[in-house]
Amino acid sequence: MPLMKLLVGPPASGKTTRLLERAQETLAQRKRVWWIGLPHQRAYVYRRATERGGVIGLEVMSFQRAYYRLLTSNYGLKPILTGPGRVALVGEALRESDGCRLPGPGEARLFARAVAEAKRFGVRPEEIPTSDLEARRFVQVYRRYEELKTAWGRWDYDDFRLEALRLVDSGKYALEDGLELLVVDGFRELTPIEVGFLNALARRIQVWVALPEVWGNLEASETLSARDPQVRTYRAPNPVSEARWVLRSIKRDLAEGMNPLDLAVVAPENRQAALLTLADEYGVPLVEQTPKTAADTPEGRLLLSLLELPDYPTPSKLLAIPELLPLGRAALERGLAGREPIGRLAAELGLADFWQSWMDRLEPGPDTLRWARGLLDSLPQIHGARRELLLERAKEAGRIASGPNFRPWWAALIAETYEPARPPGGVALLTPILASGTRYKRLYLTYAVEGAYRVGEREDYFIPEEDRIALETLLGQIGLPRRFQGRDRLLLAELRARAEEVIITYPEADQERQNVPEPALVQGRAPRLAAVPPGSALEVGEGIPYRARLSPLTLGNATVEELRYYEDCPFRFWIERRLGIHDPPLWWRNLVRELRQLQRLSEARFETLKTRFAEAAGWLERFRERLFSLTFGLALPTQGEPQARIDAALNRGGEVSLYTFSAPGTVEPKEFLRGRWSELWLAGYLLERNPRQVRSVRILVWPVLGEPVEAYEAPITLENKPVKRQIDYRAMKVQEVLERFRKGDVNPNPGFRCRECGVRDVCREGKIG
Repeated sequence: MPLMKLLVGPPASGKTTRLLERAQETLAQRKRVWWIGLPHQRAYVYRRATERGGVIGLEVMSFQRAYYRLLTSNYGLKPILTGPGRVALVGEALRESDGCRLPGPGEARLFARAVAEAKRFGVRPEEIPTSDLEARRFVQVYRRYEELKTAWGRWDYDDFRLEALRLVDSGKYALEDGLELLVVDGFRELTPIEVGFLNALARRIQVWVALPEVWGNLEASETLSARDPQVRTYRAPNPVSEARWVLRSIKRDLAEGMNPLDLAVVAPENRQAALLTLADEYGVPLVEQTPKTAADTPEGRLLLSLLELPDYPTPSKLLAIPELLPLGRAALERGLAGREPIGRLAAELGLADFWQSWMDRLEPGPDTLRWARGLLDSLPQIHGARRELLLERAKEAGRIASGPNFRPWWAALIAETYEPARPPGGVALLTPILASGTRYKRLYLTYAVEGAYRVGEREDYFIPEEDRIALETLLGQIGLPRRFQGRDRLLLAELRARAEEVIITYPEADQERQNVPEPALVQGRAPRLAAVPPGSALEVGEGIPYRARLSPLTLGNATVEELRYYEDCPFRFWIERRLGIHDPPLWWRNLVRELRQLQRLSEARFETLKTRFAEAAGWLERFRERLFSLTFGLALPTQGEPQARIDAALNRGGEVSLYTFSAPGTVEPKEFLRGRWSELWLAGYLLERNPRQVRSVRILVWPVLGEPVEAYEAPITLENKPVKRQIDYRAMKVQEVLERFRKGDVNPNPGFRCRECGVRDVCREGKIG
């Protein structure tokens, strides 16, 4: 009886090349080939297969896709139970087995992983050793999970595998027309079910499997010898120097004409974000290949922020929700988190009712699915197929939990939902797992320190190591394999051979400790990083800071307050005006802006404002009478310059009141006015130019949602000497700065202000001190 052919060879021995040759021979006979590999290997195999031209009849797929194809063409499929669905169903089984105690999502996930491993090796509940209480509990949950799944009429991923094995073992199946060869490549080991499946198919078609070592009790049909890969190793002083050197090297490679698809970078998952951030600076098309879940999408993050908000509100969660931006910014400024502190802050800002309405809105009702659908309907950003996908997760969560417990379960299942993705072309950024089964012309293996690259072998929570079976006997009997097989050795050998030229780097130290290089990757003492030309504009300078030399410019007109801003730093004023940079569009600023535009309120305008700014509706109604008496958006003088603009004003019998609105919250008026010019300058202008109509001036600072506060105990007159000195100082500064402004001086004014300057990178002259 013919069995599958096993091609054995260490990494980089030419296994994929040999199998491609066999595939090309079959395709040349107008036959079809199935190539089974890892999901991320698909584009790589097609690229290799089409190097000499197009091919017809080659299909690259995963094992799971092959099972689907065989079952579909013979007797059909049942609806699939996805990974999140399995976690939900295991959670339901746990709740029933534990006397209706609701399990946490993490506990259900632990049991679901164990169920998946048992089914992957064809082990039924009654075949699992029950040496302790937790093992017996696992068997009970596993058995109940199978009953629930059968009642639901679905198959999980492992059911497809088991049904496909039964189908090909029976021999009563039809292959697709023209299928002549099946190739399996990219794996380090196979399960007994996969071996049985391939052996059964080998009775009808040719089956070739490539592995780095003889697996179990299988025999090699052909063995390839090892090749010495070209490996260079370097040590860097720290991770930042290492990352910058790697990106400079990649940019040099691209400049020399290398195809981005022939280059790759391997890094531990926790180091990839830094490389991606620096890649923008260097202009390197580094493309992350790590699969993302629904929680990583903008829509998923928004929904998760809402679901997690009632349990522990934080500024980041509040800022993710447009309607809660004011509260989120205030919480961020004060460093507050937690339901009680945020509630007190909302009360202080006059948003207590608004905040409580959100908390009530985020509590699921008795009909959790209806509540979930209503929540999604309130988020227009979430629509189409993604909305239906998130709603499906809500249905699964509703089988287990209700009330407040529904939210964490829904959030957990969203985080289990992987998104289909087709990364754009570029230099691949890979994890060690994603590097399997692919090969490049040049690969940079970064952060090669001890412990950074591991397959994560660890003892199972339910089945102890002594109850597991060695690989040599696994094919002969049913059971679970030993967890500790020394698989790190194969991974590290594979990483050293993932390209024609492998460049390994490691940092000698980071912020926490001295690093020890991985002995299996770094053999011997490595030299320091080789010299590479600069790859970023920040690396081109010669140590002499850039100083802007700017000729005078025509700046147009400016208000009194704009002159104060100009006096602080002319360069920043010019750039922000030129680029159209304004203050963040906070809701209260938008409200003040609309009031200025209206100038006077009418009943219709007032009701419109209450509708548009629901956060301030109560405040507007509370001060209705005063707001109706004010003139908003006052600008004086009406002709000439400079001009002072004030938010609101009122003249009663020669006493003028000037109102300036501020952000919600408490305010100290004199401190608020200390850095402003408009109010006192305008007070002096009115008292000096219109002595008959204006006898005194009151200045009030009015926090939105709060009470107006007077800045001075008594109305301002020119006889009040201390205030008169402040008015004269502002008038002198306005005239002095106006002359510089008219000359068009835009030179920077570096100092402490540079720390918070948004255009510092343009100026490049920022100094501290």
